[in-house]
Amino acid sequence: MPLSAYCLLLYPQGATTASVLPVLQAVGLLGKALEEGVFATGEQFLQHVCFLGCSPDIELEPHPVKPFCYVGVPVDDAETVFQPIRKPLLRVRQWVLIGNVHEAEAVPDAALLDVLAAASGCRWKFAYLKP
Repeated sequence: MPLSAYCLLLYPQGATTASVLPVLQAVGLLGKALEEGVFATGEQFLQHVCFLGCSPDIELEPHPVKPFCYVGVPVDDAETVFQPIRKPLLRVRQWVLIGNVHEAEAVPDAALLDVLAAASGCRWKFAYLKP
């Protein structure tokens, strides 16, 4: 199962350890668990992640050989370090990765950022990661 190094990263602006997993499940962003901390896309994924352009070619179903979209979340409260494209290094304990999204290919819906903010008590932003 190839997990892409290209990702859309959602992260809180403030320090928080509040788990966002329950809210992501409640809004339908997450599908079945593929491995610890990695989920297939849920039924409402496309209502919360807006792909840009006139005809994006995205794979929403897990595929054994080619890259596909998935959702990653932390499995513990350990600090994780990310290096977003054209942004300073980030050190966060809570985050959401939307895998197989290249830079500027998709953005999170404002409603998704709002539910993450309500669950964590602070505003969320997004950035892009690449290998």
